[in-house]
Amino acid sequence: MSWHSRYLSLLFPVLLLAIRFPMAANAQASPTRSIHNWVRCDGKSDDNAGVTAAFAAAKNDAFTLVVDCPVFIHVGTDIRRPIFIDNGTTVQFTKNGLFKVDNADIPAFVIANSEKIRLLGWQVQYVGGLPIAKSWTGYYDNGAFIQGKAWPSSSFTDIALTQWLVKNRNIHFAQPAPWGGLTNTSAIFYFVGSTKNVEVRNLRMFVAPDAKGSHFIPMAFSLLGSWNSNQTMAITRATPINTAQYSVPSNLTFSDIDLDGYYMGWQGTLQNSLIEHVRAHRYGDLQDDQGGEVGGVGKWFAPPHLFYLNYDLKQTGLENRNIRILDVIDYGNRVGVARDKGGADPGSGFANSLKIGAFNSLVDGYQSYRPDGFLDLLASRNLTISNVQATYDSSFLNGLYPAIRFPQAPYQNVTLENITIVDKAPVPKQTPIWNTYSPQNSQVTMKNVRVTLNSWAKAPASLCPHIAGVAGNKVDIQFIVSGHLQRCTQP
Repeated sequence: MSWHSRYLSLLFPVLLLAIRFPMAANAQASPTRSIHNWVRCDGKSDDNAGVTAAFAAAKNDAFTLVVDCPVFIHVGTDIRRPIFIDNGTTVQFTKNGLFKVDNADIPAFVIANSEKIRLLGWQVQYVGGLPIAKSWTGYYDNGAFIQGKAWPSSSFTDIALTQWLVKNRNIHFAQPAPWGGLTNTSAIFYFVGSTKNVEVRNLRMFVAPDAKGSHFIPMAFSLLGSWNSNQTMAITRATPINTAQYSVPSNLTFSDIDLDGYYMGWQGTLQNSLIEHVRAHRYGDLQDDQGGEVGGVGKWFAPPHLFYLNYDLKQTGLENRNIRILDVIDYGNRVGVARDKGGADPGSGFANSLKIGAFNSLVDGYQSYRPDGFLDLLASRNLTISNVQATYDSSFLNGLYPAIRFPQAPYQNVTLENITIVDKAPVPKQTPIWNTYSPQNSQVTMKNVRVTLNSWAKAPASLCPHIAGVAGNKVDIQFIVSGHLQRCTQP
């Protein structure tokens, strides 16, 4: 064999690896620097300034930042302390790497109109908490306390985030932009606007084993639309939101994500993205140390979901699109009681595992064991949800909510197939699948859906959901009640 033949034979496996795993090949080729160069690495001292400097140095593909020690990042309610992750940043954790964060009502990490970001092997421990009452006495701005009624969330978005976008993304705000609500802004990761080409792989986000439900992660990932960079017009609250000047996060990959001790997993809008291999353990509602005031005083915090992917029906082109959610297990280890009791207690929301509305999207291989229920289906087109195992307990929900609900419309070419649902309630009082009455529905298909109940005190026919619509709806559901089969079909 000639030298060049031997050379090509040795080079081919390397080229093949680079083709199949381009991220791994690029990460190996780039220089690396340890975060030791910026922080004290004891997991106790506040290293916010050091982490900020390290991330700034690593941007634009300067090097791969290696986190190989425990680091405490104090954010609290100081609107200048969230860490901005800029273009071309790669952060790789080793087995000894750990970030401890304590953000409250503002994010820990912000990715705003940024791209080419790789977050690999992260371990993030949340050590903060939200107030139970919907009230603040002020916030901090670079260490100085600003007293008043303004929440840290609105002050962060209207001041710190807006100023960062003006300086770094050339956006002219004549007025602060409309931003996400209180729940979103409390996320660990805050994705904003035209952010794209971000990979989050092998990430574990958790609280301590003995953490109470009052100190769970408020939200893991917030996904928020916003104005594009390099705007030529002055943005006001009246500026029309359209695809020419406004974007939602896109081309995102979340793979091998483990959450333990959280209220909300993913919330918001995204496009052309993959979420796969998710394992979710303990979850709950915002609550006090004794497990009371569920949802916060007045239930101000949003009902918790593993996924809450919604969009504004009026913003054409900015819908959730081309999303794949694959291989999810929501173990449903509920901490605390249901937020709604029924009767005189005002209802505030269905805290199920998956809440989604999307176009041209797929959810496949989903297991949910949370007692709150499985699915809220929002207005969708060309959406398939398949291969689902869902166990819930309608008695835990005080008989208020089902396993599957249709709270929005229309539904067009939506398929639910190969779905198994079990209600563990001894005597269910709520039908497992609700109706949808919109005349605009079309091509809604429910096939190979099997529902098991221990008993049913009402008439058998009352179990069958009604799916209204223009044409083409097909429903075939098997109900097994006390071992007896009842089949519901439509038309």
